Amino acid sequence: MRVYREYCCEHGHWWTHRRQQGDPELETDTRCPEGHDAVTSSEQLPADEVQILIRPAARIVDQVTGQVSDTGRYYLVLLDREDEEIIASMENYTWDKALKLAELFKGKDKARALEWWRRKPR
Repeated sequence: MRVYREYCCEHGHWWTHRRQQGDPELETDTRCPEGHDAVTSSEQLPADEVQILIRPAARIVDQVTGQVSDTGRYYLVLLDREDEEIIASMENYTWDKALKLAELFKGKDKARALEWWRRKPR
C-alpha cells in the first residue's frame, strides 16, 4: 500500500515523500529541500476513499494502417486505496459524461462507492 512519510526539520520546513509501505527510508528523504536534517517524521496511510480513474477507450483496430476506434471515449474505473481495481465500466463515455460520473464517487469509501455504482445513471 502507498504511504506518505511526512518530515519536519528544526527550521520549520515540512516535506512529504510517497512510498510503498515497507520500503526503506532513503537518506535523501530525511533532508529538507534546503538541506536540513529532519527532527520529526511520521508515516501516514491514505484515507479510505476510492480512486477514480478515467481510462481511454481508444484502441488500435488495424495495426497496418494504425486505424484507431473509440477515440475520445473513456471507461470509468474505481480503485481502492491499495491501488487495486474494484470495478470498471463496461460501456465507454464521452469525456464530459465520464467527469460527471466520476463526481458521484468523490470522497466515498469502497462500500459506498459500490452502492453508488449500482445506482449510477447509464
